[in-house]
Amino acid sequence: MEVKLAPKIKKNLLFGYSAIRSANFTLQASVLPLVQWLATRKKRDLPKSFSEHFRQTLPKLQSLLLKDSENISNNIYPVEVLLPESPVAHVLRLPVIIVDAFAAAKRREKKETKEFQERLMDLVEETPEYYKRNFHFQTNGYFGEDSAKIYDHQVEVLFSGTADAMRRLIIPRLKKHFNNDDGLGKHFLEIGCGTGSLTRFIALAFPKAKITCVDLSSSYLKVASQRLKKFDRINYLQGAAESLSLKSETFDAVFSCFLFHELPKAVRLQVIHEGKRLLRPGGFYGLVDSIQKDDDVSLNWALEQFPMDYHEPFYKDYIQNSIESLFKEAGLKSIESEFGFFAKVVTGVA
Repeated sequence: MEVKLAPKIKKNLLFGYSAIRSANFTLQASVLPLVQWLATRKKRDLPKSFSEHFRQTLPKLQSLLLKDSENISNNIYPVEVLLPESPVAHVLRLPVIIVDAFAAAKRREKKETKEFQERLMDLVEETPEYYKRNFHFQTNGYFGEDSAKIYDHQVEVLFSGTADAMRRLIIPRLKKHFNNDDGLGKHFLEIGCGTGSLTRFIALAFPKAKITCVDLSSSYLKVASQRLKKFDRINYLQGAAESLSLKSETFDAVFSCFLFHELPKAVRLQVIHEGKRLLRPGGFYGLVDSIQKDDDVSLNWALEQFPMDYHEPFYKDYIQNSIESLFKEAGLKSIESEFGFFAKVVTGVA
């Protein structure tokens, strides 16, 4: 027999689960400074007021998790989005992440940003110049399958278990645009899909929509297809989001997650134009990405710190040039923005 809970009780239970999950990833993150010290014998250089900044961010983290729990409670997306992976797989991944963090710390100290294994060089050469680097100082950048298998876990550690909740910020906007339907007859395009984290949430929220996933990394696409094999409505395409060999006016929605801050400014605009070309009239264009300068003044310190800790060569330019202005330049209409913790969602209509 199905037990129905009052919305407030359900929301609080979901928030409790998400808070415990966040605490787990925060605890894992606490080990990383020691790993960095072991690798370099140097302490991480943090702002003097880091402790105070951290205390100020806690309510924003809680607000994001509460909003996410409320969206589930209100059936905007199903509770299955919170379904945890195998605890065994989670634990077994931890030593791999620690070893990779050690290697990344060494790479950061030596300022090595274009280090790839020889076996991957053919893949590297096939991609645009801006992509040929060790983003975040991670091993083999986005080219290795080993990197793909730990990437999402690493991102959750970085953001204290809030990355998935930030990804889901775009779903209420999609639901509103399509009048809360199930996606029947709709075809969505996700650019820069990575290992398919957002793809899975969209597939659950729109159980009858067809989804095409695009990414430059064949390794990440392979992991995405393995993770999402139960969804027969998803297909995969390797390619650059700024230049896709797809027919114009093919899709009802085009969206991305944490893609734009890793693109040069000129390419960002090209990607938006290309997405707009692929949209049917009145189609939805949206993205989730890092907040930008002065979106939340109290978090400007973190935006300045981030590219110092990780190899993000286009991030400083990204935070200075608003996504909203690029949407306008590309001719999108009805542009709206919303913020949640360190993420923003920006949407427009073709």
